[in-house]
Amino acid sequence: MSARIEIVRAAALSAAPLMLVIALWPLLLPFPDVGDTFLFWAAGHMVVTGQSPYDHASWEAAAAYGPYPGGVAANTATINLGITAVWAYPPQTAFLFAPFGALPYEVGVPLLHVFILLGGLAAIVASALVAGLRGPQLAFALSLALISQPFVIGVRYGHPIGLLVLGVVLVYVGILRRRNGPALLGAALLTLKPHLTGLFALGAVAYVVWQRDWRRLGAMAAGAVLVTLPFEIVTPFPIAAIVASGGGRLAGDLSTLPALARDLGGGLRLAVALALLTGAACVVAFVRAPTDLRPRVALASALVGSLAAIPYAHDYDWLLVMPAACVLLALGIGRRAAAPVALLTVLALVIVPWLLFFWWSLAGEPKRVLLSGPLGAVPLVLALALAAAATAARVGEARGGARGPGRRGIA
Repeated sequence: MSARIEIVRAAALSAAPLMLVIALWPLLLPFPDVGDTFLFWAAGHMVVTGQSPYDHASWEAAAAYGPYPGGVAANTATINLGITAVWAYPPQTAFLFAPFGALPYEVGVPLLHVFILLGGLAAIVASALVAGLRGPQLAFALSLALISQPFVIGVRYGHPIGLLVLGVVLVYVGILRRRNGPALLGAALLTLKPHLTGLFALGAVAYVVWQRDWRRLGAMAAGAVLVTLPFEIVTPFPIAAIVASGGGRLAGDLSTLPALARDLGGGLRLAVALALLTGAACVVAFVRAPTDLRPRVALASALVGSLAAIPYAHDYDWLLVMPAACVLLALGIGRRAAAPVALLTVLALVIVPWLLFFWWSLAGEPKRVLLSGPLGAVPLVLALALAAAATAARVGEARGGARGPGRRGIA
């Protein structure tokens, strides 16, 4: 009987997230017919047909591809032919999507979008579980994640950021549980878009070296090398071309702290000040975190700090905040600060990112809608929320207010 009750309870708890996915499906579809999913399909198609995704001529041909007048890319504005190096990803990323590129456009693109959706769903579930969320808290976290800007925009625009989130979680699990498999696979996934998690990766390496955990260090190194070296030999990454196009990319539509400083009318000094404030809040969160949650807060702080330091990111990259947002929610479970921390999570994960996403439209300047600099504040907001939640949890414990803090999860 207890097994049947557990099944019914699990079904009831999953009902809300499942209904949200169904209700949000129209919003999760790109417009007019494809988004950046086409870029990943096209890169995979180039690999299958013997072309190079680093060849400018290949992308000129891709821009005119498809059943629409002027081509798919011309209708979705996803290719900037003025940029010298169109494909800014490592070669293994193109090879990852080769199975989809081997299929006709009409089949490969929709299947790839479903793959990206499933990757995003797996990412938010993994983030919640590694944070120790279970039962109603898990259902609440998943529901928040599904209606958040990071999830909706990441999936709608067609970017596989969910794979990087899974990479972060796997590296964390591999290190904390001393397992080579997760460490190897996680490191391999992080190479797909390495600049987004640079500081997190450096922190992970520094930690295993400090712990003299040479097996995990070897596993992470093997994961990165095994998925990079073979494809690098076949299709070398054009570093010089990427550097040459760097100025154009950094001046474009970015969602970073430097872009936020730009939109606030400041420059390098303001960007540095914002980054330092974010870093300081991450340190406070780690120092003030309850002992049982400190490893998970370390994960959240390292990830948020990494996102605050990146020079190049877009509004579809913020799915990477999901582990930190779930850890934020976990800081309040079973404690006197549960309700305020839950509210903080709603603000930091849902309300603030959506407000920042629509900032220029709300400000009456719709022509600047593609300048998504305001979203660069997301890491700062999360860092401040983590610091506040950790402090509240510590104060509650000092007053004898812990009613059974969340002990589950990877800690």
